[in-house]
Amino acid sequence: MFWKMWEMKQMYDKYKKLQDALKKLLIRAKEDGVIVEITWEQKIKNVSIEDDALMDLSQKSRLEKAIKVAIEKWQAKAQEVAMEKTKDILWFDPNDLAGMMWGMWWGNGWFPGLT
Repeated sequence: MFWKMWEMKQMYDKYKKLQDALKKLLIRAKEDGVIVEITWEQKIKNVSIEDDALMDLSQKSRLEKAIKVAIEKWQAKAQEVAMEKTKDILWFDPNDLAGMMWGMWWGNGWFPGLT
């Protein structure tokens, strides 16, 4: 029983470490002269427009598209970083949850006679 509690504490500590690491992330994405900086917690820290031509009313649709694509790039990068951090800290690939669950079932003796 104490071993299971120790395992649970270890997993909690790993998840806490992952959460703390993700909270510190500031991800920057750039598209067509627009830069967005957004935290892992989805708080926008900065939006800047490097290309002054985008400020022209005739460039409105270009500016809107650049903002949209920059945010989409941020989302993709945030997912990529989360996967990397999860692998580094929790030691499993979040894309392979089935494999992780199989290891838990097998390792915990949930299949009597097979362990």
